[in-house]
Amino acid sequence: MSKKQVTWMILLALVIFTNILESMILMPLASTIKQDLGMDDNQWGVIISSYLFSAFIAGFLSIAVIDKFDRKKFLIVIYALFIFGTVMCGISTSYEFLVFARIFAGFFGGVLSAQVMAMVGDLVQPEHRGKATGIVMAGFSTAAALGIPLGISIGLTWSWQMPFFFIVGLSVLTWISLILFLPEMNGNRSGISMLQSYKILGRVVKNKNQLKALLFSTTIIFGQFAIIPYLADYVEHNIGFKKNELVWMYFFGGILTFITNPFIGFLADKFGQLRVFLIIMLLSCIPIMLITSMGENPIPVVLIVTSGFFIFAGGRNIPGTALVLSTAAPYERGGFMSIRSAVQQLGSGVAVMLGSWILYQDDLGKYINFEIVGYIAVTTSILSYFILRTIKSEY
Repeated sequence: MSKKQVTWMILLALVIFTNILESMILMPLASTIKQDLGMDDNQWGVIISSYLFSAFIAGFLSIAVIDKFDRKKFLIVIYALFIFGTVMCGISTSYEFLVFARIFAGFFGGVLSAQVMAMVGDLVQPEHRGKATGIVMAGFSTAAALGIPLGISIGLTWSWQMPFFFIVGLSVLTWISLILFLPEMNGNRSGISMLQSYKILGRVVKNKNQLKALLFSTTIIFGQFAIIPYLADYVEHNIGFKKNELVWMYFFGGILTFITNPFIGFLADKFGQLRVFLIIMLLSCIPIMLITSMGENPIPVVLIVTSGFFIFAGGRNIPGTALVLSTAAPYERGGFMSIRSAVQQLGSGVAVMLGSWILYQDDLGKYINFEIVGYIAVTTSILSYFILRTIKSEY
């Protein structure tokens, strides 16, 4: 990869950073928000899943237009609307308005990830996409390592709304940087793209390879989102962490994944995406089972397990995503990634709602049945490998 390509990937990683941070910032503050707005666990599940279901709808609606415009200009417009949605979350003072704000932010936030991954495919050659994907997905790790601990501190010091304004300020700076430094990208606007992009859904339905890629993308994310929205609350109530100690869980997990994500991408390019995925996926099952059945333990032990969850559960997406990117031609890559993003958001939303139905809290606030969620996560993880091995790097 050239220095320019690395710079572009860092800019796209910043988009992912703010997008992921905005989507996750509520989760570590769960108990504070539920108490402030008088919500129960089912309403909390609605708050989280409303963002995901909205992103699912947006993903499908964007299919017909995402490949028709210059990718840079499209990203800038969508990102601006995402920032506005984040502002609305920051001014929310009621459960109903927060649901509306999450729906608005999710609608445009869900399109962002598809556009970013399409741009990775356009800007970087196939032989370097593992490394490029690792850099971009480091935005997720950085959000966990730096953004979420800072968001928790801001939320506990002032109010749970304040972290959203922090995200808005950071997003505005990123938005300006995109305008100044990202290259114009209209190579995807070929004649076939302009004439047939609206037919992409029909083409995908007939393409068994892409259908398998979508099924894989759904199963791999399903297990993660059955756990992640409830992880902070579980660690606080079942394992015994204090609110300010949750910072360390995200800090260490994020820092380590920031280091390991590019390395996993390098390994995927060198030794093969399927082989590396299998190893990382199997390793991810260990912390998944441990964290969902863990009781009170010393802080260092808990941090080792949670860091392992962040490293391997997130890291397995890198070789998988790199392979999925190779199933779509440049002129349809944006539309296909929109479909992928949509089905992932749907799978995530269903996982969150499933978690809210399986889990319940006793009189002491401790979560019951979290180990069942862990079994589901491991099962879908293993299933995803057998799907991925049938996917071919061709379009």
